[in-house]
Amino acid sequence: MTTVSIGIPSYNEELNIKTILESVIFSNLNSIDLVEIIISDDSTDDTPIIVKQFMENHSKKIIFLHNDKRKGAANAWNNIIQNATGEIIVLFDADVVPEPNCTLELVDKINNNVGICASNPKPIAHRGIPARGTIFVNGWLESVREKELSEYTVMGRGLSIRSDIAKKITIPEGLIAIDLFIQSKVLGMGYNVVFNPNAIVLFKPAKTFADFSSQVIRAINGHNQLKKLRYNIKNHLSIKTALVEFFRVTMRNPIGALSTCLCYIMIPFYMTRIKNADSALWHTAQSTK
Repeated sequence: MTTVSIGIPSYNEELNIKTILESVIFSNLNSIDLVEIIISDDSTDDTPIIVKQFMENHSKKIIFLHNDKRKGAANAWNNIIQNATGEIIVLFDADVVPEPNCTLELVDKINNNVGICASNPKPIAHRGIPARGTIFVNGWLESVREKELSEYTVMGRGLSIRSDIAKKITIPEGLIAIDLFIQSKVLGMGYNVVFNPNAIVLFKPAKTFADFSSQVIRAINGHNQLKKLRYNIKNHLSIKTALVEFFRVTMRNPIGALSTCLCYIMIPFYMTRIKNADSALWHTAQSTK
């Protein structure tokens, strides 16, 4: 039976932390040995209180690592990886809801040749232009991943990684695009990275133009940060291929395509209004970060 450690980085997740913990503990874990759930936390809200109360009522081994000073997601990932004892580490963001078989699906794809398995993020249905835009972009990304048009398949919302590989990687402090960095490292070691469409993780789409813009701007800044640090980024998706997939998804979801265009039109307006968009210290948002 494969031993598994689940890691959850968190910052001010008092509204979400109990949900993710319940989703993990009450999910289908029949064929794996869940040895621990590790939470690396920088919170200043009631997240620590909620976690400690949860620990009192559940028998699963939960390791709670709390920092008095905010150190960011890179530090949280490093803490989780260093303390994990399972053969495979499954990482979930604190504000997502994995479906019951998600952990099993992520673990099942890891083998001698596969170092990382990426989950399939699915936005929770919500009305409004920013939400429809998020849903459309996610549909486009899923199409790209399923057809293996790009090696960039990993999303930090949910993934699994072999522990022996992860422990050879140190994520630089202040890094934004952690998922892209860790994927590049694993590919550089000669291991494969796969996408499992059945490993579904539900997340909350952007509900405001500011949240949508923030996510796009930070994604761009994260990629540029890695390029400046001269890391090898394997993301060979041509403009032609990207546009072809865009029009294919548009045929299925024309309203979403229009909403996405409207959201992107608004991005320049928010560029100077969103604080810390070039920082790894993400703000607390209504949508999944």
